[in-house]
Amino acid sequence: RLQVGDKVYVSVRERDFFDGSPTLDLERYPRLQGAALVMQQGMVRAMVGGMENRFYNRAVSAKRLMGSTFKPFLFSAALQLGWSPVDTLDNRRNVFVFMDRPYFPRPDHHSPFNVVSMCWAGVKSENVAAVWLLYHLTDQLTLPRLQEVAAYLDMAPRIREGRTESYRSFKERMRDRFGIHVSHSILERAAYERAVKNLEADFLFEGHAEDYNELKHLPYGLHFDTYREAIAALLKDSKLKPWQRKEFRLRISILGNNYLKLLNVQRSLQRYRKSFDVRVHGIEDPLTYFDDQSTGAGAEGRFLRDQQGRIGYTLKSGLSDHWQIVGRQEMDNFLLGMGPRELDRFFGNVLLDGRIHSSSLEQVQRQVEVERAAIGSRKPYSLEVLAGISDYRVMLGLQYLIQLGRRAGISSRLEPVLSFPLGSNVVSLLDTVRMYETLVTGNSHEILTAQESTQERNQEEDDQDGLTIIERIEGPGGEIIYSSRVADRPLLDRRTSSEISSILQNVVLYGTGRYAGKNVRLHSENSEREQELERLDLSLPMLGKTGTANDFRNAAFIGYVPVGIAPEGAALTFSPGYTVGVYVGFDNNESMRKGSTHITGAQGALPAWSAIAGEIFEIENVADRLDPVDLVFNGIGLKYPDTGQLFIPIAPKSGGRVIAGRGARHSLISPETPVILSYGQVTAHGHFEPARSFIPFWSNRQEQK
Repeated sequence: RLQVGDKVYVSVRERDFFDGSPTLDLERYPRLQGAALVMQQGMVRAMVGGMENRFYNRAVSAKRLMGSTFKPFLFSAALQLGWSPVDTLDNRRNVFVFMDRPYFPRPDHHSPFNVVSMCWAGVKSENVAAVWLLYHLTDQLTLPRLQEVAAYLDMAPRIREGRTESYRSFKERMRDRFGIHVSHSILERAAYERAVKNLEADFLFEGHAEDYNELKHLPYGLHFDTYREAIAALLKDSKLKPWQRKEFRLRISILGNNYLKLLNVQRSLQRYRKSFDVRVHGIEDPLTYFDDQSTGAGAEGRFLRDQQGRIGYTLKSGLSDHWQIVGRQEMDNFLLGMGPRELDRFFGNVLLDGRIHSSSLEQVQRQVEVERAAIGSRKPYSLEVLAGISDYRVMLGLQYLIQLGRRAGISSRLEPVLSFPLGSNVVSLLDTVRMYETLVTGNSHEILTAQESTQERNQEEDDQDGLTIIERIEGPGGEIIYSSRVADRPLLDRRTSSEISSILQNVVLYGTGRYAGKNVRLHSENSEREQELERLDLSLPMLGKTGTANDFRNAAFIGYVPVGIAPEGAALTFSPGYTVGVYVGFDNNESMRKGSTHITGAQGALPAWSAIAGEIFEIENVADRLDPVDLVFNGIGLKYPDTGQLFIPIAPKSGGRVIAGRGARHSLISPETPVILSYGQVTAHGHFEPARSFIPFWSNRQEQK
């Protein structure tokens, strides 16, 4: 029982209108903690470090897994390196091999989309598409541009005082510092990947677009058998849960689809034809017969037929529903009446594993020979060869993200891992909010220290975190001892920041941030205005992204609240604006899951974020500064800076892909229909062709100088 003098935990229900005395509710002190942070132009405007305002400040000191809040950060790097938000990303379950380790990213929700636009990968928070983009981050770079990026990131031969680093030194540095190993098998994989890339025009010209689309997403398969054996061993554990067993079986199935496997299927098909020719032409060569039987010719593979009459060939035991087995005798009888040319045409059209025509795979094999010769004429660690090594390209992309993150205000250590866009690096809330302010405004903010004292001049690192909360220091007589000075450091060009802002706006409109769009409303102290606002029930333009850590150990929402008023009337502008971040989670990283209930970024952090956003709109008196007449007719839009942007119509039910033939519209205010903000041109037939830019972050700083 409570006694007089006991300390209890309470919340304020309401305050008396006359004397301000509070009515309190008795509360239980929660184990679940969290933090909130509001920043503007590099300065902290509000901060909550937990359930108490003492001891441990979680907003600054807690290192958390911020989940998918890092996806827009990846998108910003991609846009700088030649990608467009309208580009389509592969969202199918797949394996990504980096440093000889397979990675199988899992979606955190059921997605109906095999392919999504970059924009929609952010809106619907598609994990696999994000990892696919990271894996292919440098694909849009020409060799000279890749060399420029590599030189800046110290992944090219160093040039010091006009002297180029020796080949041996560079090789050792790539191997020891970045883990880049170039072996014969790695070069074989590079030859295959270059062959597929260089055959694109040929396949499209010959009308084999479907085959090429399959080949583009077909991994080489190096060491896949080893990976399969390791997973098969895990399946023997009787303690596995049903979902774990299902996941492991899926991974084994994924590993079964690769180029090296298809080569085995093709060899089996070729052995069948050889044995067929022997039987039909009556050749009685005992050695040939012995070779065929020893390799299982005529017995190891199976022919298939689908409802369209297409013929397939496979070594797999499992079949999809639309394929039916064709008996060997039936196939022999079918082929008996064919001549040599007809047989060539037939076997060339056989779909290996029901996926790729045999003739297409033969074409790839021939091109692999060409690429193998080209690679063999150069040193393995030359940039011309490294540019085709996937480990090198992926590491280059990861190093770009790490350097971009540092300049965007992330002081926590970032590791080069494939799960980077899924928020696998631990960072503080302050780190993440600073990063988002950079994404939206295009600028990182550096707080300058005074240069008067020698001590300050000799200081190697300024305490940026501490300085973010100090506006000024005044002496007893009112004299100003210290006043903050913030320098804007351009990091993203205006086009890139507008594209990212549009993606974040779409998250609130159509994606995981919809709660904010449905619940944050304008309010006014003027009773008549308040009634009118309630009647209109207008949604407000806001930007943001959810983030849910693996196993629901952290839930976050980071976003931007624009509060500037456009001269035209009922539209908000980005400047001024506030960057707001919220996270919730247990201090010991315990999972926020109990039974079928779990806490995501949208459920745990977004409601608190929305409440803060609503308060910001009230404090800034936005409701009374907007034109009431325009509100009635136009609602509240968000005005983008005029950078020549186009708004392109998209189809949400098709993965946010561009609607062909619908053109695009130049506007400063985003339309109310689903669109992507991007840059490019519209053809005479109404098709949008994206422009591709190469504007790495260091070039923006050079322009400032």
